[in-house]
Amino acid sequence: MTPEERKDLTRRTVHAVIDEGDFDACAGMYSSHCTFHYPNFPFEGIEGYKQFMSELRQANPDVHCDIHDILVDGDLLAARWTMGGTARHEFRGIPGTGKTWVMSGMQLTKWENDRVVEEWGSFDLFGQLRQLGVIPDMAEQRR
Repeated sequence: MTPEERKDLTRRTVHAVIDEGDFDACAGMYSSHCTFHYPNFPFEGIEGYKQFMSELRQANPDVHCDIHDILVDGDLLAARWTMGGTARHEFRGIPGTGKTWVMSGMQLTKWENDRVVEEWGSFDLFGQLRQLGVIPDMAEQRR
């Protein structure tokens, strides 16, 4: 698979899974033995990833993700993105406040042939929690 094909598959899969809720699209990009590293919300394997995304979409029905940049170097692909939505229901301990949020993040995926075998995610959870009112704004605390 060429770097451009990996970029295209990543964009299509992110759109299908996050924006549209088509969790079957995972099979076209992720290996069945894929390992995920999300430090704030651990889960295991492709089924855990699908469950995680299902819960995210249930809690934030209007969730969407925009990929801004994708870089490929050998068997690694890095993507910078912005995700947003409205917290309508509880998500893994985060209350549904009814407020909207936007956060930035990055993913790094390791590929073997035409499938992702390992993925690392990093995103601004602290900023999201501040927007939702779960963590007070530091400026408000100093008053």
